[in-house]
Amino acid sequence: MRDLIQELVAHYSDLRRQLTRDLRDPHYAADIAQTSFERVYVHAMGLRGRTRADAPGGEIESPRALLFRVARNLCIDDARKRKTAQEWTRQQMVLQHNAPSSEYQAAQRQILQRVVEALEELPPRRREVFILFRAHGYTRAEIAEQLRITEMAVAKHMVRATLDCSRVLAQLRSELPQEQDLAGTMDFGSSTLADDAY
Repeated sequence: MRDLIQELVAHYSDLRRQLTRDLRDPHYAADIAQTSFERVYVHAMGLRGRTRADAPGGEIESPRALLFRVARNLCIDDARKRKTAQEWTRQQMVLQHNAPSSEYQAAQRQILQRVVEALEELPPRRREVFILFRAHGYTRAEIAEQLRITEMAVAKHMVRATLDCSRVLAQLRSELPQEQDLAGTMDFGSSTLADDAY
């Protein structure tokens, strides 16, 4: 074991020089070299504790080769971790860059509030039909059956509710400068609703 330690110590400075050249950071190279030395030493101690039957060829054939291989593997693992961290950081920066401004969020809240108010102002049956169709995805036939009205009545309620909501959205578009960005997400699709209703 003493011979192994002496050999590892003899190759330690070579490893550190090589790592410093490759990594171009003497402190990082020293950390990798130290960790490599410790891992090879622990590995050797583990081999020493085994019997020959447990570990055939239980000696390290080339301590220098093992030391350099461990260092190389540590560098690869660390590079992968750094790449993952950099990718995560990049994604976070993109998310923050694409995050809506506080003015945009305030505009969204205002639009939502106005839409809720518009829905609350609808006659109860019209509001119920609209919510069942748009929020819950019921078909005209299912709504008619649930509310015990005809499908034609469901269609009329849908058209009227769509027109009422479209008027509110048109007014919001004229009042809010950023509403243009929200049109695609908040639009009730008046033509689609009218088509669905008939």
